[in-house]
Amino acid sequence: MNIKLKKYLSNAGYCSRRKADQFIQDNSIQINANEASHDSILQHGDVITINMKKSVVNLKTKTEILIYHKPVGEICSSIGTKKNRSVYESLPPRNDGKWIMVGRLDVNTSGLLIFSNNGDLVQKLSHPSSMIERNYLCRIFGNPTKSQINNLLNGVEIDGKRSSFDKLISINKKSNAQNTWYRATLHSGRNREVRKLWESQSLQVSRLIRIGFGPIKLPENLGSGQYKTLDKNEIKRVMKLVGLEN
Repeated sequence: MNIKLKKYLSNAGYCSRRKADQFIQDNSIQINANEASHDSILQHGDVITINMKKSVVNLKTKTEILIYHKPVGEICSSIGTKKNRSVYESLPPRNDGKWIMVGRLDVNTSGLLIFSNNGDLVQKLSHPSSMIERNYLCRIFGNPTKSQINNLLNGVEIDGKRSSFDKLISINKKSNAQNTWYRATLHSGRNREVRKLWESQSLQVSRLIRIGFGPIKLPENLGSGQYKTLDKNEIKRVMKLVGLEN
């Protein structure tokens, strides 16, 4: 089994294909002590060196998927800041490759984050064309009107593109409540799309929790800041969703 160098680096989470191009151009990658080229092909067991760091190419790695219950305040970045901890600081270390994140949640959103060691899987899950269902719990300040809810279901313009919720189900709705909870479903995941949809109706989101992504659900017993690895059958269902085999 062979694989192109740039595809391998991207799939394993070492760097993007664009960054790999730069490494190759700078002569920063060697394969079995020879300088790599843009057309380099890797085989299982090859020794690859990137910026003086060596690793053995493993083309027999099984796909792994990890789900993480992101707390409010953590950021979806590889490196944290003085103010905000990175979600990666809570994940188990990997001896082979890296955890690659599927999409992002903003700093004030909590809930389900998905990671994998399979770059192809991450790319397919993240791509807009996948149209994978996302589920959120939204706490809205005030009591939205029927007209506002209809607008959100029928579609509004967000950043120059048409956007809408597929479903909006009220939870424990009370006429005199200061906040109203909704279960929201949509099939796209553009930047801050859920918040922007509510804001288009002059409604403020006071809490946002992602609870589902396709067949993957946030377990009720998975506490904030905790993670869980999926079993073989769960991974198989996710792979099948995007037309891949493990």
